[in-house]
Amino acid sequence: MPEKTEQKILDFINIRKLLPDKAKALLAVSGGADSVGLLKILLNLKLSDKINNDFHIAHINHQLRGEKSLQDENFVKAMAEKYKLPITIERVDVKKYAQENKLSIETAARSLRLAALCRIANENNCQFVATAHHKNDNAETVIHRMLRGTGFKGLAGIRPKTIINNKTFIRPLLCLTRQEIEECLKNQSIRWQNDHTNLDCRFTRNRIRHKVLPYLEKSTPNLIELISSLSEHCGKLTASIEQMTQTAVQTCIISRDDSQITVDLNKFLSQPQPVQVELIQSALTQLGGGLQKFTSEHYKKIMDFVKSAQQSKILTLPGKIKITKGHDRFFIAAPLQKSDKIQKEVILSVPGKTLFADWQIETEILTADNLDVKNIKNKKNNFLEWFDLEQIKPPLVVRFRQKGDRFKPFGLGNSKRIGKFITSAKLDPEQRKKTFLICDSGKILWLVPIRRSSEAILDTKSRKILKIKVSRNT
Repeated sequence: MPEKTEQKILDFINIRKLLPDKAKALLAVSGGADSVGLLKILLNLKLSDKINNDFHIAHINHQLRGEKSLQDENFVKAMAEKYKLPITIERVDVKKYAQENKLSIETAARSLRLAALCRIANENNCQFVATAHHKNDNAETVIHRMLRGTGFKGLAGIRPKTIINNKTFIRPLLCLTRQEIEECLKNQSIRWQNDHTNLDCRFTRNRIRHKVLPYLEKSTPNLIELISSLSEHCGKLTASIEQMTQTAVQTCIISRDDSQITVDLNKFLSQPQPVQVELIQSALTQLGGGLQKFTSEHYKKIMDFVKSAQQSKILTLPGKIKITKGHDRFFIAAPLQKSDKIQKEVILSVPGKTLFADWQIETEILTADNLDVKNIKNKKNNFLEWFDLEQIKPPLVVRFRQKGDRFKPFGLGNSKRIGKFITSAKLDPEQRKKTFLICDSGKILWLVPIRRSSEAILDTKSRKILKIKVSRNT
């Protein structure tokens, strides 16, 4: 390898702090020119004592090209033996995975490849995964994102260092063009494998590579360098916005779990728009929603929705993500998984403790002799109620509300549909989700934790008393 090229790579690694001293890295080697160049350059830097790192080779066989895929596998295996480097080869069934998950071949291959690389890295104590992305790859990525609709973050292109599946990925060759890499290999008479699928223009990236970029380079020969410079500037801006977003998250996020994130509306709207978009992207990622199908138009629609939509309105987004507008907050929710089970009805232990969804319900039977009925009103709260046990028809059950449920809210007298009662109470969607019912065999006793009914009310004639206490099951 030309010393000038190796020094360029070394400077890039040091300036970007990609590969700390003595850190072990997994090298993703497909057998193509780019990954062979990555392997050879890093190995030369190690042999010349310019870096002090150990390497492990990973080859992912996508099994898409029959005998050709096997030839690539054997080629990389032979390289590992030649350079006396440990290697792990993993075969993945991309076509099957794409069909089962309704994905494109490109997306399925990328998903399986990244998962395999992270797994191999963990199994071999590699702190970093090095891939062979270069300036041309970056230009193709930026143009692809522009065609889909992107903002400054998308224009940052491929970053030198990112975290994927809790593993640090580095791209030491982002300072080189494809032509520079291939010329280095040719000058050293180093062979590589050619993948004919890279010529198939049915794939979007290949169309950009073989048709769009060459056409643009006719009038702008230095296009790759211009896009590389643009990406670097946008990367710096993105890093600044991400730092601001980390602070905004602490201010704006009210609560979060695996299925929903609740955002303070007013605090969110007070943030600069780039921070708002970054915050939304962060939430989508945490909920397991991919960002590939989201364009700048989607984010604009989200911003307009949370700002001006009426309370309780719902916006459905790619990946079945839903945003629900509340009074002073909004909710970003992931779709329920097929494995999620909704508990329909549970018979309460009386007396005793019963678990229902995220709640613990404790019942106790008392008598008027050891309870001052007149002072009960002073002890009541949203999570504690008393009922006349003799007016209750067992069994006592707890369940979520159903369409058409009616009850007699305490203090109102007339029977009301629970749905209308909740609407008139102006509950946020988050509060609605936390409501459930305690009923006997013929009537609803309590809309927990909002309002008890006027059924089984205690009075001076009550002799047996049922105490019900509900609490979050932690």
